[in-house]
Amino acid sequence: RRSATTASCFFIDGPGGTGKTYLYNTLCHLFRGQGVSVLTVAWIGIAANLLYEGRTVHNRFKLPVPLLETSTSSIRPNTKKADTIGKADVVIWDEAPMAPSYALKAADILLRDIMNISVPFGGKIMVL
Repeated sequence: RRSATTASCFFIDGPGGTGKTYLYNTLCHLFRGQGVSVLTVAWIGIAANLLYEGRTVHNRFKLPVPLLETSTSSIRPNTKKADTIGKADVVIWDEAPMAPSYALKAADILLRDIMNISVPFGGKIMVL
């Protein structure tokens, strides 16, 4: 285990078809096998369907459509959805480079609010 007051962000890069989604699913199963709670999201619905229990970023983090620079999540702290996200130790985000920076910013703000901590992504381990 690590301290929740530190953030960890890992970026997986490679050309299409090299197994990034396969790696994400492998990491997901490895973490869950060790009792680590994982959320899997993707910017695009097709990519989300390929992830174990994957959801789109819009669905998981309740981001508005269209997503603007000032957009924020509709999830409020101390709700059931916030608790689900808050209990996750790791967030795996497939196709993150395809998402606009506003999506990462909105997710960062949401995670900071839910975790009530000012470190990036609320101290979650992020695998992008």
